[in-house]
Amino acid sequence: MNPGSVPPATSRLSPLPPEPYDRGATIDILLDSAKDLKAREKELKAKEAELNKREQELKRKEDAIAQAGIVIEEKNWPPFFPIIHHDIANEIPIHLQRTQYVAFTTFLASLHVFLR
Repeated sequence: MNPGSVPPATSRLSPLPPEPYDRGATIDILLDSAKDLKAREKELKAKEAELNKREQELKRKEDAIAQAGIVIEEKNWPPFFPIIHHDIANEIPIHLQRTQYVAFTTFLASLHVFLR
C-alpha cells in the first residue's frame, strides 16, 4: 500500500432496517364538499363585487377631480432621490413652516458642502 494514498472509507454503522410498508393501506384525502365550494364561491363573488364597487368609486372621484381642473402632483418623484422634493407651503402647518424652512435649507447647504 502506498503511504500517501487514502484508505477506502468503511462504515461502522449498520444500515437502517426497511420501513414497514403496507401496500393495501388506504390514505384518506379530505376533499372540499360541494357545500364548502359553494360557500367559497359566494365569498369570492362578494369580494369581487366589493372590489368593483371600490374601483367605480375611485374612478368617479378621479373624474370629478379632473373636471374640477385640480392638478394632482405625483408624491414619489424623483424615485432615485425623493428628499429633494419638499413643498413646505402645502405640506407643513403654518406655525411650523419657518422652522421647517430653516431646517431644510440648512440640510441642503450641508449636503452641498459634503458633496463638493
